[in-house]
Amino acid sequence: PTGGGHSTRTLGFGPDGMLYVSVGSSCNVCNEADERRAAILQMAPDGSGARVYARGLRNAVGFVFHSATGELWATNNGRDMLGDDYPPETVNVVRDGDDFGWPRCVNGAQPDPEFGSPGACEGVARPAVEFQAHSAPLGLRFYEGAQFPPEYQGSLFVASHGSWNRSVPTGYKVLRVPVQDGRPAGPVEDFVTGWQQGTSRGWGRPVD
Repeated sequence: PTGGGHSTRTLGFGPDGMLYVSVGSSCNVCNEADERRAAILQMAPDGSGARVYARGLRNAVGFVFHSATGELWATNNGRDMLGDDYPPETVNVVRDGDDFGWPRCVNGAQPDPEFGSPGACEGVARPAVEFQAHSAPLGLRFYEGAQFPPEYQGSLFVASHGSWNRSVPTGYKVLRVPVQDGRPAGPVEDFVTGWQQGTSRGWGRPVD
């Protein structure tokens, strides 16, 4: 689908040989007419057999497959215009058939103040990691190199592009999520900072 906001697409091949494509929403928050929006699609390498693999992801710009478990991990940018600190940004372990709730449910926990209703979060998948709202997480990678100390092995690094919808800017850095046995194993940490000086907008915006 084309048109509206979130016009970029991320493509990647999974360990199953299938092609995955993330498609952001056309809006900040709305009921989409096309089910392929705010979703991750799965298809054969030639584009045939396309279907919705997971839905309710407002803008899952980055995704990566865990080399040991084969699971799909994806960032997601939460909606705007709900204040400086809500809703948290997320990293999600995405499974076939998952519904992450957008636009009716926020992070699998609370009905959206505009589009939610009682019971809106029933059956909604919860995120694996939450962190500061409006950080704009984009690309992510699991660390499997040999340059860093052993405790970094398997960590998830996330590029935080930085906010525009916040009175005090946040983001503009690279984050580290400790991971053990294929699951988050500690709080999110700053790994590389310095692209934001004081309260000004950042002079650099990590993407991937």
